[in-house]
Amino acid sequence: MKKSLLILVIPVALSGCGTLDNKTILIDAGDSKEQVIDILGLPYDRQFQQQKEAWQYCVSGAGFGYNDHKIIWFTDKKVTGITSYRTTRSGCTGALKTIKWEDAPDYTIEIRER
Repeated sequence: MKKSLLILVIPVALSGCGTLDNKTILIDAGDSKEQVIDILGLPYDRQFQQQKEAWQYCVSGAGFGYNDHKIIWFTDKKVTGITSYRTTRSGCTGALKTIKWEDAPDYTIEIRER
């Protein structure tokens, strides 16, 4: 009996160690800020430069000894990309990377004449 209970408890305990992957898979290029908030909630960190914006999310203890981080990149209030990284620092506080704007995804605006 104890062995079968243990077999049931282990998968449930391990599923608690989640990453942001299951949520970020729902985000598409061109999504609005409101759509991202509906999926991921409010960001842990927000930075912007001119028309570009970067939101950082973090899940502490996402796996065995690491934190899962995602940067959601916006241009003109629309998602242009997602960057992932991991840190081994305890907790999310102080573990966020400084945003490097040269790492932001390229964004092309096409203008057509009619």
